[in-house]
Amino acid sequence: MNVKVARWFFLFILVAVYALGSAKQVQGQGGIALENVGAVYQFGEQVIFSATVRTSSSIQSASIVIFDEGFGVTRVQPVAINADGTTQFIFDARQNALRPFTFLRWHYEFTYDGGSFFQSETFSLRYDDNRFAWQRLESNGLRVFWLQGDSAFAQNALNAALAGVRAINEIFPVDLNQPIDIFIYPSQNDLVFLGTDSWTAGHANPALGVVLVTIETGLDQSLQMEQRIPHELMHVLTYRHIGAGYQNMPAWLREGLATSVEINPTIEYDRALLDASARGTLIPLLDLCASFPPQPDSAFLAYAESRSFTVYLRNTYGSSKLLELARAYADGVTCDRGVELAYGTSFAQLESNWRQSALGQNVWGAALQNLLPYLILCGIVLFVPLIIGFNAMRKRK
Repeated sequence: MNVKVARWFFLFILVAVYALGSAKQVQGQGGIALENVGAVYQFGEQVIFSATVRTSSSIQSASIVIFDEGFGVTRVQPVAINADGTTQFIFDARQNALRPFTFLRWHYEFTYDGGSFFQSETFSLRYDDNRFAWQRLESNGLRVFWLQGDSAFAQNALNAALAGVRAINEIFPVDLNQPIDIFIYPSQNDLVFLGTDSWTAGHANPALGVVLVTIETGLDQSLQMEQRIPHELMHVLTYRHIGAGYQNMPAWLREGLATSVEINPTIEYDRALLDASARGTLIPLLDLCASFPPQPDSAFLAYAESRSFTVYLRNTYGSSKLLELARAYADGVTCDRGVELAYGTSFAQLESNWRQSALGQNVWGAALQNLLPYLILCGIVLFVPLIIGFNAMRKRK
């Protein structure tokens, strides 16, 4: 293409883009104008969407399209327009569960009597827990929201978060360009209300950058902060470092990374691990790829194993290999294939190495012990006929 033709082609593109933009603008101005668009809500109860429609044309039908980012659900509902142009839609949050702290996005769609169609721009709000009057303290991209306790309580929580960020930064660079909101609830019942398991003391929504934890005021509140806040922060920051493929990572790796950055982790992890190792009741790590057991005791053991295995991988092969493993999983490979790609060995062999190194297990001895009943049975099957035959031969003589 010569220079002259290129100039004319470029001019044609500019004119076309301008024409398309002008047509869209005229259509919007000549169609419908929305005023006083908004939404108010009572958490866990309802969301009221409202707007005022201004148009000189006759509208055949109108709808509101609501998208819940938390569950990825789109709902389309018809709306009526009153004589004064106002419209209101009440969304029942009791019948249609909404994930706390997620974004709700919505727009309106209109069909004219002549059949033409108009769609409004998209509006949004974050469905925060507004049952309480939250207090707030922030620093360096971390925002702490709390209900009970004084400013020292909030400062301790913020210090725990900053300590967690430092620990995470030793594994990979931390991204705090978008703030992370840390909501501290005073009781376990509040988190259960938000849809978590009854034994869960923390929860994170990595995509939204929201952390929820229970911290009971008392002598060990600082210890709870140092364990729970860095744990949940790791979920958010791993998501930011790995990307949307974070959800493909095995449960043992997601939780192993999170527990590995807890400040002053509970000694119960080691006790549960050693006890299960001694009794031969460790959960095979491949069983912890998809999810953790729902039973509290088994789930706690799963956390303990995941932490120990992840720390072993990091200490033995380095953080870079651990992140290489995480990225392989993010690309969608299977649980055992990810290990093969990152470490060049089978998952079974890597788990065996961990058990020997971290738990002092004699894997071959344990395997022989497990096989002992079968070996005895095999010996009976093979040797008893031989003995009987030998005795029969002696009698013949």
